[in-house]
Amino acid sequence: MESLHAAKKTVLALACAGLALTAGACADPSTAGAAATGWRSAGASESPVPKAVSGLGSAPTTAPARKPVDAGIDPGADPVFGSDPDLARTETYAYRHTEPGDHALPAGTVTLRYDVSTALDTPLKALLDRARADLVQATGVAVYLDGGHALNDADLAAIQSLHKPPSQGGQGATRPTRLYVYNLKTLAGGTECTPTSSLACAGQTARGGRSPYLWHNGWWDSWVKHLTLDDLEEVKAGAFSNTGFESVSLKAVRSIGPMGFGHRPYAKLSVLYLPSVTYVGPDAFRRNQYLTKVNLPRATKVDDFAFDDASRLRYFNAPRLRSIGRNALNDSHALVSVNLPSVEYIGINCFDLNGNAEAGTGVRVLRLPKLTVLDKNGLTGFASLVRVYAPSLTTAWHDAITRNPSLAAVYVPEMRKLGPRAFRDNPNLREVRFGDRPPAQDADVFAGADPARLSIYHSGDAASWARFVPAGNPTVPVLRYGG
Repeated sequence: MESLHAAKKTVLALACAGLALTAGACADPSTAGAAATGWRSAGASESPVPKAVSGLGSAPTTAPARKPVDAGIDPGADPVFGSDPDLARTETYAYRHTEPGDHALPAGTVTLRYDVSTALDTPLKALLDRARADLVQATGVAVYLDGGHALNDADLAAIQSLHKPPSQGGQGATRPTRLYVYNLKTLAGGTECTPTSSLACAGQTARGGRSPYLWHNGWWDSWVKHLTLDDLEEVKAGAFSNTGFESVSLKAVRSIGPMGFGHRPYAKLSVLYLPSVTYVGPDAFRRNQYLTKVNLPRATKVDDFAFDDASRLRYFNAPRLRSIGRNALNDSHALVSVNLPSVEYIGINCFDLNGNAEAGTGVRVLRLPKLTVLDKNGLTGFASLVRVYAPSLTTAWHDAITRNPSLAAVYVPEMRKLGPRAFRDNPNLREVRFGDRPPAQDADVFAGADPARLSIYHSGDAASWARFVPAGNPTVPVLRYGG
């Protein structure tokens, strides 16, 4: 124990000698808590702010003075993902047929039981008509399906029109804001507002890159603010695009189709928890600008632009995610921390314009232990990013890790290919750690780095690295780590 304690003190001492850290980061390891991992300890209700990473060398005047701290130490996951109840939550949901009385619903909820097999003779609209007196006084509506697991178009329209006056096919029920539909496994998607769609929304698009068309779905002016469809298995394309839901519960949903919840800039949905989702489609949550936390405990793929322009997003948890597409988390200006321990591929421009350096609120540590391919502009514009830990990364394409003004240390021992400008314009970069073999490199890989600050370290022999000259910055010293 004494030797371990001494080792920790040595690492922190090197860090404090090389970079100005907060007092907590330079404390004795026995009292510093989470400081040695690079994360500031925080309660579940607080916003954790990672500390400047320990293990960054000082700006040297001669090569021998450049003493690297072990950038290869795994910083571990941000503790917030284990302590915050929204982010730590996970469950396995199994369907069972439920009936009125099986759920503890809030007071003011009108409960209806509807046999979908009788829809032609006794449609849902007739059931709602009979319950009108109760509905206009209610604050929520719960519908339990029997005889099947789907609603036809007329039944769905009857629910969507609840707030409209009877003359327009509704019930005049303006008080309800909560909708629960149980035993519903499938629901229609939307209709894309293409220029030839003949819809009132024809040609209307969502703002942002590639500007997809909006999708009409009958929910645009919905009375529903809080939606529970816990037995639904799939959110089809455009099903809830351009809606105003403030909370959703979708425990059984396994996939979210393109624009499923896309373009909802004014919908005050702040926490998104999808326990069963494995796939999030293109544009699925783009421009959901009130999201602050996303928890996807089983997702394995998040497609292009899925969370683009989620401008208030702070935390993103996807522990099983293997692939995240282009622009998937672009324009996440408030992003504080992500948990992506299984991700293998990060797409073009996936992260950009993240965090506020002056406020110190941005992502400071990116821990990507399984990442193998980082596409063009994958990690760019992180205002507060200090450290990248990517021990499995083999390929970094054009401008992969660029324009990160605070970035100081990068650990990539398996790197084999560096595309053009892969580490361009990281002016505070101090340490890049490679492995035994020098990677192939294109032009200007290290352009914009300060050769008085930066050292490149490797663990190979001198002969293997004798001809390696940092592209775009040939005076940067190349040193063997450890001597």
